Amino acid sequence: MTFPTGTVISTTNVEAADSSPALARADIYNLITAFNQLVASVNSASGVAVLNGDGTLSSEYLPANYVKNGTISFFPENKIVNIKDVLRLTQRVTADNSLLTSSSAGDIIYLTDGDAGNPCLAVYNGSAWKVVRLATTVGDVGAAISTTAFTLTATAVP
Repeated sequence: MTFPTGTVISTTNVEAADSSPALARADIYNLITAFNQLVASVNSASGVAVLNGDGTLSSEYLPANYVKNGTISFFPENKIVNIKDVLRLTQRVTADNSLLTSSSAGDIIYLTDGDAGNPCLAVYNGSAWKVVRLATTVGDVGAAISTTAFTLTATAVP
C-alpha cells in the first residue's frame, strides 16, 4: 500500500469544545483510514521508510540504482569506508579544468589521457595532481606485478 497523499482531513467539527461528535464521525473515520494507509505503507514502495534503532535506513530498503546529486559524505566511526562492489570513477581528461578547482589533498580521479596520453589514476597531493600509472593487466587468476628487488640492511643500535 502507498503513503496516503492529498488527504486533508477537516478539523472543523472537532475544533471547539461544543463541537458535535455526531458531525465529527466522518472526519474521525477519514483520519483512521488515512492512518491505516500510513501504517500499511511502512517499508514498501512509495511508502514510509522506517529507521533502524541507530537512526539509519536498512540497505535492503534502498534502491539498487540510488543516485544522489551533490556531495556524499561518509563518517564511519572506524574511519574506514568499505565498498563491497566496484567503485566506478567518472572518466576525465586533463583538459577538463573543472577538476582542478577546489581540490583537496587525497582527491583521486581517473584520467583517460593523464599519463602522457595514456589512462591513469591521479592523486592530488595538496599542491599538484600526481600520476598513478596503470601497470600489468589483470589476468584470469590475478595480476603479476613486476617489482624491483632491493636489500634492506639493519644496523644494531647500541
